Amino acid sequence: MDPKQKRPYKVLRAGGRSFPVYLEYDEQLDESYPAYPDFEERPEYTEEGRPFATAEQDSCPHCKPGAPERPPPGDCGGCGWFYREQTPYDLIGVCMCDALRRENEVKSEREETT
Repeated sequence: MDPKQKRPYKVLRAGGRSFPVYLEYDEQLDESYPAYPDFEERPEYTEEGRPFATAEQDSCPHCKPGAPERPPPGDCGGCGWFYREQTPYDLIGVCMCDALRRENEVKSEREETT
């Protein structure tokens, strides 16, 4: 790894977690771009079992419009389930849809602590 890339480009916060974003270099385009976490390839969850998502992820079958008069969105950022913690422009959020929540793991974690 290039020594310049050891420091994050920025750190995004969501669901009580911090996600460092590093710049990656594309040789074909001869430019750098921020590499956000790929939650579709490597899912991560909040302590309550809710999945993290990026605003640009393709919407899932459970998506709902952000407002009743709007059509279903094409990405998570436009979904009514997508919770942004700090600003309306946050790129990482938490999916609040109960259909995607990992309920079993939350229950089993509670059982282990009791």
